[in-house]
Amino acid sequence: MTTNQTMTLPGLGAIQRTNVIVACLAALLLLVLRSNAAALSCLLGASVVIANLFLLAVLARVLLASAAGGASSALGAIALPFKMMLIAGLVYVVLFRSGIDGVGFAAGVFTQLVAVLIETARVNLAQRSTSMQSVGRAGARFD
Repeated sequence: MTTNQTMTLPGLGAIQRTNVIVACLAALLLLVLRSNAAALSCLLGASVVIANLFLLAVLARVLLASAAGGASSALGAIALPFKMMLIAGLVYVVLFRSGIDGVGFAAGVFTQLVAVLIETARVNLAQRSTSMQSVGRAGARFD
């Protein structure tokens, strides 16, 4: 007996929504356990990774559309590394020049990973329960 166990991936919108929820919960936890600065830094870190994923999605759409139209890939060779350097520069300025709480900022950045894991588990558990229900319905007949 073989089973089709393909993994379904969550959408970017679902990941971003979950990230906002997780970031708010983490900021609330930091507000209670650490300080106001840590909570604000957490929200700032989450904002940076949310903006990064949004920009990555926009750039990917633009690059795929231009590649489908036969345009040159010079834009892709410049845009993605430039975005990465821009985000890295922003993080450097935020961490080392503004004096924000590093633990809170790191917790905010970490919320992206947590959101991806939550959404991947949610989508795959929903898929598994749907396939189990269809197997149960198909196997319930004993004519």
